Amino acid sequence: MLKKHYRERLARAGRRSIRTPLLVLHILAGVVIAAALGPGQQRSYVSTRPLVWWSRGLCWILGVRLQPSGTVCPGPALFVANHISWLDIFCIAAVCPTHFLAKQDVIAWPLFGWLCRRAGTAFIRRGEDNGAAAEHLVWRLRQGERVLVFPEGTSTSGGTVRRFFPRLFQAAILARCPVQAIALRYPRHDGIEGAHPRVPFVGDDALLPHLWRLLGEPAMVAELHFGTVHAIPHPSRDILARLTHTEISAHILPRSEHDSHLLHSPASTLSQKERESND
Repeated sequence: MLKKHYRERLARAGRRSIRTPLLVLHILAGVVIAAALGPGQQRSYVSTRPLVWWSRGLCWILGVRLQPSGTVCPGPALFVANHISWLDIFCIAAVCPTHFLAKQDVIAWPLFGWLCRRAGTAFIRRGEDNGAAAEHLVWRLRQGERVLVFPEGTSTSGGTVRRFFPRLFQAAILARCPVQAIALRYPRHDGIEGAHPRVPFVGDDALLPHLWRLLGEPAMVAELHFGTVHAIPHPSRDILARLTHTEISAHILPRSEHDSHLLHSPASTLSQKERESND
């Protein structure tokens, strides 16, 4: 048992010794590219290609193998996904070029916050009106771009899906664009059912210590399932929130938990009268 513990510590140290220098070089390359592009919020058009390249490189360095399934909606769309970690942004960007809506806290992250600003990310504060951020989302969608939001409003341990805030779906209704759900999972590498214990970025986690833990982890998998494309006209933002929440839950939760979740979900009690009133 003791030998196994030391072997694991030695393996983590070995992985960090290889990955850390690569990560530093990769971040420096991202800084150079972002500085050359200029401030994202001041540019009329922000290409997602640098973010795609950088995200794929980051996943490779961290040993994250991407497993996408389903068909990505072509053209402008509002993507909604469950939120587990800061890593979600880069896993999704690596397979689906898009812009992001992030919480205001991200701006304070060392280097990552600056890179997000340069990539044209819009930021919101929890509990505030965030009218400017909403307008920014609508504007991007009307320009024919893609935008991703995390409608839970916070990250989770990956074993559940919190309630979706319907107001974030209003941008798709105003911009008259499709909505597509992305179910994101990081399964355990030891074959045990459940989410990877090291990936979730929750509670009082800080970015740099969390990143240091990931640098020592064995190779991991990120599963991304692209669900049904909900075309316009949309019935209402509340129904969109319920539909996409149910889709994502079906891929995240074990079947027994999902069936129980459906029985108690507001989506299951949506009356015919409410559906007709939103047509």
